[in-house]
Amino acid sequence: MLIAVLLAGGCGGGSGGSSANGGGGTATVDGLPVQDGCTFRYTLTSSPQLTGTDPLLASQWHLANTGQSGGLAGEDVRAKAAWTITRGEGARVAVVDDAIDILHPELSPNAVAGASYNYRTGSVGNRYPLPCLADEVHGTAVAGIVAARDGNAVAGAGVAPRVGLVGLNPLATSYASDIADALGRGLADTGVYNSSWGSPDNGRPNRVDASFAAAIDHGIANGRGGRGAVYVFAAGNGGCISTNAAGQCVGESSGLDGYTNHLGVLVACSVDHRGRRPSYGETGANILVCGSTSDDAGRAAITTLAPQGGTRSNFGGTSAAAPMVSGAAALVLATNPALSWRDVRLLLARTARRNDASSPDWVTSGPGLPHHPEYGFGTVDAQAAANAARGWSSVGGSASLIACGPYARSPGLAVPDGPAGATIEDSVVIDAASCGITRIEHVEVVFSAVHPYIGDLRIRLVSPNGLVSRLADARPCLGTCGSYSDWRFSSVRHLDEPAAGAWRLQVTDLQANDTGTVQSWALRLWGR
Repeated sequence: MLIAVLLAGGCGGGSGGSSANGGGGTATVDGLPVQDGCTFRYTLTSSPQLTGTDPLLASQWHLANTGQSGGLAGEDVRAKAAWTITRGEGARVAVVDDAIDILHPELSPNAVAGASYNYRTGSVGNRYPLPCLADEVHGTAVAGIVAARDGNAVAGAGVAPRVGLVGLNPLATSYASDIADALGRGLADTGVYNSSWGSPDNGRPNRVDASFAAAIDHGIANGRGGRGAVYVFAAGNGGCISTNAAGQCVGESSGLDGYTNHLGVLVACSVDHRGRRPSYGETGANILVCGSTSDDAGRAAITTLAPQGGTRSNFGGTSAAAPMVSGAAALVLATNPALSWRDVRLLLARTARRNDASSPDWVTSGPGLPHHPEYGFGTVDAQAAANAARGWSSVGGSASLIACGPYARSPGLAVPDGPAGATIEDSVVIDAASCGITRIEHVEVVFSAVHPYIGDLRIRLVSPNGLVSRLADARPCLGTCGSYSDWRFSSVRHLDEPAAGAWRLQVTDLQANDTGTVQSWALRLWGR
């Protein structure tokens, strides 16, 4: 099955200085053909490892923000501070993307021998997922943010500059089977899989192939000897797909992306050098933590790598934010390899920094964990997370995860027409005796409604504790709106809450001219 995926690097274009070994005709590695029709050729070398100061390190404000970009000092992911604890040695990250120049002098020292894979046909031994065409610059930029080598006097550094790097390029084919294979490749040793891409930003629910869910389920259950793999996905750049009459951005949320609504997927949002959400950044109840990225206009962008040994200073979007979260996760696993995929998520959430601290939307739940609808639990803090990992007592992997539900309802409730339509509500009551979860880790709502234009609907889930998950907002749709037919929403908003009590689903029509019906919904919870 051929699928459509959207790279999440919305700001910045070309390769910004990549030129080392450009050529025409067939791409080669040491004279052997890699792929017909490619515009690049590569040469393997055994040049000595360089040492010295990284010339671009000072410009990488996301690693340590001193105000050098004109932003707010301290608004970063605390990567350089984390290097006093670990630089990622012993951990492994797979970058799942379109192409990765693993022969780049900043990446090759960290590339795990024999672990990368090329999904293009006609490749030599399927070893090198290298850029083939001039526009294949995305994956190399992402890999540089995670794993560019430090202290080699070449360019800058990654968040985890000594981590083992694996390059996988299933987006070169966009076959669902290749994506599923990549998400399960190397599970015995790979701790983190980074995916800086997702469904199109079009305002409608975008379904994905069933093989994706199967791959994630298998990875969290069986990766690293049962400790599970961490799957990081970008929240998306659909925060401004249209403007309203007042000139304000209106966009979709990450709850409409089929890749980001599955148990085991860690969703990463983005904040700029002032610690604020760029207008293109998506919100969503499924967002756990944020990484750094460019601002609304693509300014103060991220300095990273380009193919053919080059660099660039114009990378942005949530494509840039996600690998920072992946790098932080790798530092956590390098510090304590015994941790599970669940431990990593809990550590990152609990140690996240409250960016945009003056925002009134920060809410502390009953269990005491601050949360923001735009930022999840905050900007990832690599130093605090790695430090906390040293003494963390594991909650276990998938085998010890408790599941409750699904609790299914078929209310058949009519939704009054907007723009001032009344909110309709239905509830599920969970009994503590039947569900032993006292600390929630993941919530899922499977929702079905009949409505001519589902973009009119605002959907909320309210916990027994009164905390609100914003599952979907009213929004424009580009083209048709699609449908909510057994659509899966997910939320991490209720982290550490108890399961017992009345859970309320609220639906409101905020636009005129169309009416509909909430047919059914089902609630499912996971936790400990």
